[in-house]
Amino acid sequence: MLADPGGGGVNNASAAFAGIGTAIGSIMTAADSGSFGISHDGGQALINAIDDLHTAVTSALRKSQQLEKQPALGTTPAANVYKPFLATVASDPAQGALPVFKKLQTDLVNAHAAIKKAMQNFQETEQANTGIWT
Repeated sequence: MLADPGGGGVNNASAAFAGIGTAIGSIMTAADSGSFGISHDGGQALINAIDDLHTAVTSALRKSQQLEKQPALGTTPAANVYKPFLATVASDPAQGALPVFKKLQTDLVNAHAAIKKAMQNFQETEQANTGIWT
């Protein structure tokens, strides 16, 4: 319903956000296996950015209920066509913006946890390396 043959729009945004989830899944797997570590300063910078984005997404989702409603555009034939379409752009379960942002919100929670684990991995590696040389 929301296909964009021109190459932009909702479908490409959905694909881009799906790529974020895939990347975060890979980071989680690497961190959980111990093969990814990050310094405290680097990890904290990433966590700060992740948390800022999570706060913004959460705030936007709190305000999103208005987007799911049909806008008051009047009763012209064009308005009657656009009103349901505009509400669907936000709320369509398969291609809507709101499901994409809800998934992003979850991905950001997972990213935060993965970076925390990677910071722990780095610290453990540093401690093990320091112990070998002293």
